[in-house]
Amino acid sequence: MPVAIPGLIALRRHLFGRQETFGTPYNAARAYPFSGVPDVNLNWTDVEGDFGSIDPVAPPYRAIPDLTASLTDNAVAYDDLPIMLSSILGDNVEPTGGGAAKTWTFQPASLTQDDIDVYSYQFGDDVEEDWFLLFDGLTESVTFTFPRGLGPVTAQMNWRFGSARYAGASEMDLDPEITVPTAGLSVDSAAVPVYLGDAKLYIDSTAGGLGATQVSDALYGGTLTISRELDQKRFANGTGFDLAGYSSGKRNIEFQMDFAKTDDIVGENSESDAWFSTTAVDRFVRLEFTSVPFITGVTPYSWQINMPLRYYTRADDAEGGNSVVQLTGHQFYQSATLGYAFKSVVVNKLALSGLETATS
Repeated sequence: MPVAIPGLIALRRHLFGRQETFGTPYNAARAYPFSGVPDVNLNWTDVEGDFGSIDPVAPPYRAIPDLTASLTDNAVAYDDLPIMLSSILGDNVEPTGGGAAKTWTFQPASLTQDDIDVYSYQFGDDVEEDWFLLFDGLTESVTFTFPRGLGPVTAQMNWRFGSARYAGASEMDLDPEITVPTAGLSVDSAAVPVYLGDAKLYIDSTAGGLGATQVSDALYGGTLTISRELDQKRFANGTGFDLAGYSSGKRNIEFQMDFAKTDDIVGENSESDAWFSTTAVDRFVRLEFTSVPFITGVTPYSWQINMPLRYYTRADDAEGGNSVVQLTGHQFYQSATLGYAFKSVVVNKLALSGLETATS
């Protein structure tokens, strides 16, 4: 009988688990409906020199590897959000709530450096000896897109990893407690997506008034991008190509909002007026999603984004036959009242065990 050719794209899986210890790969805790593939670049490099040949003679050597993955979530679910926020903001956030509803609060520090959260990532298909295990991973940037068509929110993540193992390599050296791929994990078949149509936008002039003034019939869509500067630390510790640690530098959070030309957006005392001011005008923005399905009882899935910002740019676009105003603001640290530059609160059903797992 003909033998089926293995290696089906449809059988690819993305398995992640948050690590408790840097430098130690962990079993995965959850499967995610991401698309994309890791880029494992070992940086094989030719030796420079005179070898009496117009073709290479000396064998290449391995340099510091680039271990990255550009992954997309085409329908972000409420239970997907913790890994995206944790991997970019850090601080080892754990959920609160004793029942089915769990609250994840991400409020990164501005005056100190939070702990960096790192993840183990398993990727492969139906050929198990061709799986990759990447660990000490985090995201350098995450972009949430709020589509104008009121469809589900999407996310684009740029992951970077410190170390890699390959199941097909003779040098594959894993802790005996690590299983690649981790068994029993499948994508949530009852995931609740985040829809822009379930969101309300609030923009206020004072930090104390945050969340008081709803901007209605104006927001078409937009993007929220969180990025940071990242420095990799590698030392002569007898550990080969493995990473010793990270240092996280400046953070940039950019919120682009696509608006209709309502009185709130254009004209005197509008958001465009705040952008055109001779001095920067502080704005306090809240985007709040609340789902129709409930987690339990009367507790819905929800996601609240709070952000003090100042506008930097304005652009003009179109939606159908209507003009669109695109205003883009950047975060700033508001110390007097809020004490933060960004805060994101997610209520979902994901317990800590769905984000991280021990090696045993």
